[in-house]
Amino acid sequence: MTQQEVTRLQGGMAIASFAAGVAIACACLFLVPPPGVISNSAISIVSELLVLAGAILGVKTSMDAKFIKIESDLEKKADKV
Repeated sequence: MTQQEVTRLQGGMAIASFAAGVAIACACLFLVPPPGVISNSAISIVSELLVLAGAILGVKTSMDAKFIKIESDLEKKADKV
């Protein structure tokens, strides 16, 4: 896999985990009452961890993309010299 493919994969995983965290939180808090005894803190920690994972992956993906751009700009300048 190239670095660009890895960055795309990380971006997709970040979006998916963030969306899953938000969906679980909304569904469990507002739409569907739990069929059994489930603590609200257990549901909220799962959704918060998914949102956190999405945020961390999103920041890493953004930084990777910026580093790739900086690297290509430096290579272009080095070729000119």
